[in-house]
Amino acid sequence: MEIILNGKKHSLENECSIKDLLTSLEEQWNIDLKGAVVLVNDEIVKKDTWADFIIKENAEVEVLSFVSGG
Repeated sequence: MEIILNGKKHSLENECSIKDLLTSLEEQWNIDLKGAVVLVNDEIVKKDTWADFIIKENAEVEVLSFVSGG
């Protein structure tokens, strides 16, 4: 299954929840995404629904993570 993740094609083995996707991305990117903002098809998905929100084929997903620095 393919989605668009942050503007680039990304392959998933099958449909998954946002929570599952973020867990996978945390491992791949070595970053904490617990405070991320997630949009699916330009709609913000509330954090309390991440475990139940299933990402479908060809969905456009944006994962925004804010970091502080100086």
